[in-house]
Amino acid sequence: MTATPSYSLRRRLVWLLTSSVAAIWLMSALLVYQRAHHQADVLLDAQLTQVADTLLAIVAGGEVEHFVEELHERSRHDPVPIAYEVWHGKHGKMQRLVTSTGHSGFESGVAPGFSEHLYLGARWRFYAVEDDDAEYRVVVGQAHAARESLARGIGLSLLIPAALALPLMALAVWWVVGRSLQPVDAVARQVGALDVQALAPLDESPPLPGEIAPLRAALNALIRRVTDAFENERRFTADAAHELRTPLAALKVQAQVALRAQTSDSQQHALTQVIAGVDRMTHLVEQLLTLARVDPARQETAPQPLDPAEIIASVCAELLPQARRQGQSLTVDVAPGCMIAVSTAWLQIALRNLVDNALRYAGEGARIEVRLARSGSACAITVADDGPGVAPTLRSQLCARFVRGEVEGDGCGLGLSIVARIAALSHAQLELGDGLPRTDGGHGFAATLRFSEVAVPA
Repeated sequence: MTATPSYSLRRRLVWLLTSSVAAIWLMSALLVYQRAHHQADVLLDAQLTQVADTLLAIVAGGEVEHFVEELHERSRHDPVPIAYEVWHGKHGKMQRLVTSTGHSGFESGVAPGFSEHLYLGARWRFYAVEDDDAEYRVVVGQAHAARESLARGIGLSLLIPAALALPLMALAVWWVVGRSLQPVDAVARQVGALDVQALAPLDESPPLPGEIAPLRAALNALIRRVTDAFENERRFTADAAHELRTPLAALKVQAQVALRAQTSDSQQHALTQVIAGVDRMTHLVEQLLTLARVDPARQETAPQPLDPAEIIASVCAELLPQARRQGQSLTVDVAPGCMIAVSTAWLQIALRNLVDNALRYAGEGARIEVRLARSGSACAITVADDGPGVAPTLRSQLCARFVRGEVEGDGCGLGLSIVARIAALSHAQLELGDGLPRTDGGHGFAATLRFSEVAVPA
């Protein structure tokens, strides 16, 4: 059988967290880059305006020649990233007065204010301004490549540190995730250290995160259920071995007696005892199998409400021939419309065991009554007889396995144990008390199953 491939939760978390942070950072860097590009445009537009206004003020003040000489000298040592040209109007005609070094002059037609044109095969942004008399005109320009370079520099200044920090961040995430998953590793180690032969719940004293604590609680609940199942199996095996050993030995003895019998009467008597022993063994095995089915049972869903009257009548009709063979009377008195929540199969098993116990231990000619009655908010199913009864001091022990009363019978002592188990699983109460009155003034034995009455769903 091929094992299901596993994966590392730590690696997956580190990859997802690091990728998510990197993606968010890249989106943030893009937004910052766009914002930086916009701010660079605003800043450089202001710079163009300032340069143009300064040049206009200088040439309008009559310092053109001195300015031209100084500007050419400065341009040779420190080229200015802004190109410019100055125009002078003379005799109604504009003449180019000066042009920045490295430029052969801008194309004509640059309108006042900001505008964009192609210059030397590239996009440029221009700003033109004139004095009040329109005698001087200054045009300054800057290539868009310079603006892109500035924005790119800002973006790289953000990208490079983050790219260097990303591996460090991945290591930090790896460490944090590893620390966070340590409780899971601790629970896994505890589960791995469990002894199959002696399962014990995990230690609940160490604190765990809220996401992992339910896992430990669920594991402990599972361990307890498995432990109970193992214990029930061990107890059932031990009880069955103990109870089957004596009847089997008795059967062997009776069979040996039949083999050695000298007369047909002795042989017939021994064989009769063998048949009776087989009947007892059959009953014991049936009770053991019933107990094995009921003992570990758990109801996953709540049973539907039912009226037990029909089930009571059916079980009593099934056992009526046995009562007649023993000269006993078996009567049924049920109140209609009493609804209880119990599994039909479990109720049949419980009733069959209670009535069968009464038939076995009440004696020949006894009266046995099965009643269903309301008692406040509860429905009580009572099986009572007028047999020898059971002393009050012994009644508390009858629900234990293989415990019989003072009266000898062919029972195996499991009937009331099964009924008690079904009552516990069905949230009912099993009460043992006095039964029907006898002619000598005493009372027989009675067992009552008390269920809470439930409403019938619409």
